[in-house]
Amino acid sequence: MSDDWRDLLNREIFPFVEYEGYDDKYPTRNIDLISKEQAEELRYVSGVLFGAFQRAVQVCQRCGEQFLVDLEIPPQLIPYLQQENVMRLVSWLSRFDYVQDEAGELHMVEINADTPCAVVEAYYGNMVACTHFGVEDPNYGEYDKLCSWLNEIFLASEPGVSISTGRFHRKHPFLFACFHDYQEDMATTQFLMRAMKKNTLAVEADDAICFTSFYDLAVRNDGSILLPDGRTANAIYRLHPLEILIEERTPDGDTLGQDFMDGYLNGRFMMFNPPEAIIMQSKAFQALVWALNNNNQGGQRVFTDMESSIIKRYMLPSYFARDFSPAFLQTGPSWIKKPIWGREGAGIEVIDKQGVRMTKDVDSEDIVRRDSRDSMYQLFVEQKKCTAATDSGTMTGYKTLSCFMLGKNPSALYARFSPDQIAGTEAYWLPLGLK
Repeated sequence: MSDDWRDLLNREIFPFVEYEGYDDKYPTRNIDLISKEQAEELRYVSGVLFGAFQRAVQVCQRCGEQFLVDLEIPPQLIPYLQQENVMRLVSWLSRFDYVQDEAGELHMVEINADTPCAVVEAYYGNMVACTHFGVEDPNYGEYDKLCSWLNEIFLASEPGVSISTGRFHRKHPFLFACFHDYQEDMATTQFLMRAMKKNTLAVEADDAICFTSFYDLAVRNDGSILLPDGRTANAIYRLHPLEILIEERTPDGDTLGQDFMDGYLNGRFMMFNPPEAIIMQSKAFQALVWALNNNNQGGQRVFTDMESSIIKRYMLPSYFARDFSPAFLQTGPSWIKKPIWGREGAGIEVIDKQGVRMTKDVDSEDIVRRDSRDSMYQLFVEQKKCTAATDSGTMTGYKTLSCFMLGKNPSALYARFSPDQIAGTEAYWLPLGLK
């Protein structure tokens, strides 16, 4: 029997253990141990921050288009971001990311609110690693919570129903969709679809919850999503960034993305995640939260006292480009300059009073992302170093810790390891156990 725990991962569930173009397997050979106290801290802080972020999104929705323009939200998307969704939550599945400074203190650096990945790693793979290494899994029981939450979403997609018979959905299914030839997205989408089916006991036919590749979908004139078998979807989980989707066209030049969004706006289907999740996805959103918190007093209060204190302690000073003063660079610390729609570290620079100190080297052609018009600035954290065992040997680098959110409830934890302080496509998945 192999002593490599990664051989225990079911490739039908987790097919991207080996990644085309990479010499090393994606998971590390070792497991990292965190304390129960740190696991609890990650979940507590994430829960408080989600509540604060939800409130900040509501400010954006109430205060007109200028807030959304400041966040560099695509103008074509703005009309679709004002209405309340059936779950009354700005994101139904999201993931907060944290780094540790040299003293081991946590700092939240990003929220993935629209199309978060690493679901398979956190809700399945981490259990396999913990079982092999004989340590307690910080995510024990979280898969069952994921299944229950997805069942709530399924039931909400059929108005007025507390227990579904499945009849409605067999005619108008809950659709899971992605580009099937992108292995990681396909695995994530299939994993979530199976999780939704697990607790949906009243559904007798598998076709009430089904998968179709984006390549095989069409949008009817009335905005309905048309499946190849002639049915129309009542709800869709789409693993495709909204800021990219909105600008997509058919080979004939028709406005496919806008037609799709018009269907949503006209109530033809429910969308998971809802469109307004894109507001939190904008990296400039953290600059907005920081500014709102600095003015969180008197009649302008947005956040509770608890939210305000958590923002000050766990978020980093963040500014829109127009508000970033060159004087900030003279005080000593470095700052990180992030494109508002950057992904996988692309376009990121670390600057100080001497100029550009560090640039993230990324092959941008391999990353699906929207070009950014502007950047935001955030205080740079000198991170705590750690080691990880990879197929190339033991590496020294840095760890990013994450906490998934099921709606407003903190859930599974996840970590990745990178030789670089700014993690990108070179990062490994680092399983987590409890000390």
